[in-house]
Amino acid sequence: MPQSLRKGIEGTETRTTGAGTDRDLWRACQGQDWEGLISVPSADFYRLHGKRIFDFVAALAGLVVVSLILLFCMLLVRLTSRGPVLFRQVRLGQFGRLFRVFKFRTMRVGSEALGSAVVVRGDPRVTLFGRLLRRTKLDELPQLLNVLRGEMSLVGPRPRVPGEVNLEQPEERALLTLRPGLTSYASIYHRMEAEFCAQSEDPRATHRETILPQKSYLDMEYLKNLSFALDLKLILLTLLMVFVPGKAQPGTTRFFGVEIRPYGRLGQMGLDAAVFVAAVWLAYWLRFENEIKPFSYWQMASFIVLLPAARLACNRLFGIYEMMWRYVNLVDAATILGSLSTVTGVLVLLRLLLPYENTTLRVFMMPVGVIALEYLLVVGGSLALRGLRRTLYEMNHRYQPLPTPGKRRILILGAGLSGLGIALEIGRYPHLQLVGLIDDDPAKKGRAIAGYSVLGGSEKLPSIVHEQQVSDIVICASSMSAEVLRRIQQETCTQGVKVHVIPTLDQILAAGTEESLQAGTHK
Repeated sequence: MPQSLRKGIEGTETRTTGAGTDRDLWRACQGQDWEGLISVPSADFYRLHGKRIFDFVAALAGLVVVSLILLFCMLLVRLTSRGPVLFRQVRLGQFGRLFRVFKFRTMRVGSEALGSAVVVRGDPRVTLFGRLLRRTKLDELPQLLNVLRGEMSLVGPRPRVPGEVNLEQPEERALLTLRPGLTSYASIYHRMEAEFCAQSEDPRATHRETILPQKSYLDMEYLKNLSFALDLKLILLTLLMVFVPGKAQPGTTRFFGVEIRPYGRLGQMGLDAAVFVAAVWLAYWLRFENEIKPFSYWQMASFIVLLPAARLACNRLFGIYEMMWRYVNLVDAATILGSLSTVTGVLVLLRLLLPYENTTLRVFMMPVGVIALEYLLVVGGSLALRGLRRTLYEMNHRYQPLPTPGKRRILILGAGLSGLGIALEIGRYPHLQLVGLIDDDPAKKGRAIAGYSVLGGSEKLPSIVHEQQVSDIVICASSMSAEVLRRIQQETCTQGVKVHVIPTLDQILAAGTEESLQAGTHK
């Protein structure tokens, strides 16, 4: 063991965990039969070799791409607080090997002795620039060096300090067969753990007793389903999280003393205006490429000013900026399409009706190709902005501690609109797994809804419940009699399955709804 790592272990030897001191844990790791914990099929090239090749190539490319960002962060860390630029700490790696993980320093020197290891919101130990680094996860970028050195992977369980690992648990030993990762599903899902822990009287105990077991569970799910596609998905989610705050955005944001409402009407109009201006420029560039004549330049300059103003005014008339972007839906999309189509229709009429011989009026006659391209760009850009806002809203409002350490396997009875909504909702939670849907309509059997299969009719319910190891049944059928509901309960109660009934709007508004609601959940 390198002398520096030996000192790191000796410096923390007095800490005692479930597996003894940190030094005892390191010795126990050396005596583990790691080969017996690994059961990788010889045909799984990605697990055996591909993952390391992908890590090396991607980390090398990533360091080149973010080199300027790294230099900028190093400079600001150095200028905004005293101490070293990098924070290095001993962590437990694959097969229990010790290594030093690299991060940009976000706390003041000596802060480890001033408080809990868990950093909560508003922690005075965190530097001003450190808050920005933590919020954007840019403090993790130096770990690309750990990936290049083979100590870490791009995706995998986050590296743990020795004091947090208990080798008496089989899950902990299994996770040590993987290289620790720069990101993981657990770190993405628990990105707001600091806010959650800060709500308790003992944040460190909450982190140890609640968050860490749930992270281990999610990491085990990654270990079971490890693949190149899953790694790529988690990397893309991580990149998205750089631009997504760890909590819902406040109503106003202060920027150099000025209050800005990013989701207010003026903010929405500003984003739309940027899309409209970019659409005009890009439409001309795509249509003429590098052969834009002087007249077309003047025409483009005129439309870059006039067309966005016209579209913003039309959007105001259609009530576009009265909509809440976080709840954008098909009705909103149709209204936006109507507003944008109105202005485009005016452009088409000007093109058809204005005399081409009049040089003065010709500036308002946009080429047909430019009209078509500009329309497609503004429609796509406007809907993409609102779709992104809804996605960010849902991502920021989905965090919650997992209720139980086990995954609940759910079967939906009813493959209609209500069943579709429940299926989409279940898909957003990592501890819920939808095994499929059941519907008595023969035309739906074997078809897929929201990516989930219709497994059959209700007559096969007992066998499907047994084969799929279902823990919960959610009934979304609009026309189900009390007799059928009792039969389903009788068929599933012996298997310990919980039955939940989602009432429809007709059932809620109809007479006798009180009885339906009282039977809303059956165990």
